[in-house]
Amino acid sequence: MPLPKSVRLEPGLEGKVKSYLKKNKIKFSQLVSMAIAKFISEPQTIELKPADTKEFLSTAERAFKTHKDAMDRLK
Repeated sequence: MPLPKSVRLEPGLEGKVKSYLKKNKIKFSQLVSMAIAKFISEPQTIELKPADTKEFLSTAERAFKTHKDAMDRLK
């Protein structure tokens, strides 16, 4: 099954792309192909950061209050 060929850019990015294409004299399809090739060839890593204790506790407290009925059923 072929992949879709249309691309929708964010409004702020469209102007930058137009000026880049004009400056470098390449076609939009070439730019998209080069960008995708570079993106998928590089390793994608997720950086884990420790959670803020106060923020975690407040979020957990809200979750327990919101889902109290489900928590009671698990007991």
